[in-house]
Amino acid sequence: MYVVCRKEAKKMTTAIDFDTNEPITVQPVAIYAGSAYDTLLIADGTTGKPLAYGDINHEWYTDLAYDGDFEQAAEKIEGVYGADEAEWEAAANKKLAKYGLKLGDFDEKAGDRYTLVEV
Repeated sequence: MYVVCRKEAKKMTTAIDFDTNEPITVQPVAIYAGSAYDTLLIADGTTGKPLAYGDINHEWYTDLAYDGDFEQAAEKIEGVYGADEAEWEAAANKKLAKYGLKLGDFDEKAGDRYTLVEV
């Protein structure tokens, strides 16, 4: 089962299930790829499932039943470098702008992810 994510006019990211055509609210998060701070993986913070982006139709996709390799399925943001935290965040936001997103709050509890907010 694949799900497509669409931006609603309310500035809310939703996922539409292809099977049921029912909208599901998702919360995109950017997760460090292992110990590499130069690569971020995009996932749904609600379900924990990877999100992938369709470059042609500009839609987000996920598979709620997916239990395979997370890194393989998640959208990757690579080449995020900065001399300090401010430069790193600016570089990440520059790359995330392609998706209409930017870094939100860092999740101190999880220790490896940022919420993503729409620009």
